[in-house]
Formats: sequence, C-alpha cells, structure tokens
Amino acid sequence: MNNKTIKNFSKLLESPKDFDIKIKVGEKPNIKEFKAHSNILSARSDYFKAALSPRWAKREDGFIILDKPNISPSVFEILI
Repeated sequence: MNNKTIKNFSKLLESPKDFDIKIKVGEKPNIKEFKAHSNILSARSDYFKAALSPRWAKREDGFIILDKPNISPSVFEILI
C-alpha cells in the first residue's frame, strides 16, 4: 500500500464522515467513543469481521455499537 492510500485511510479516522459504528472503550471515568467505518474495520481485521457480526454487535439508532470496557482508550487509539 502506498503512502497516499495510507493517508487517505487516515483521513477517515480524523474526520469519520458517514461512519456507521461507535466503539466505546474504557471504564469510568476514562471512557472514549471512537467513530469508524465497519467495512474498513472488517476488511482489515479478522477480529472486527467477527465482532461486527450480528451475533456480537448490537444496533442502535442506525449505528453498530461495540462496548469494550476491557481496553483503555489510549491503547485502542493505537490499535485502530
């Protein structure tokens, strides 16, 4: 993958226009919500492919919602 493609994907994280997934990570008082694109996550990660299946993920107001209290926001930001 070339640098231009990587930069384009990075822009989706910086400005998640038309996102369809909300991932809430951490525990109170350190909770952060990440907005992302499920197609990109599923295509790039077997974990997200499984996690975004109807068996694991719930839908709310047209968004896929994942709650991940067992990971800190700072670690998840690196992973995503």
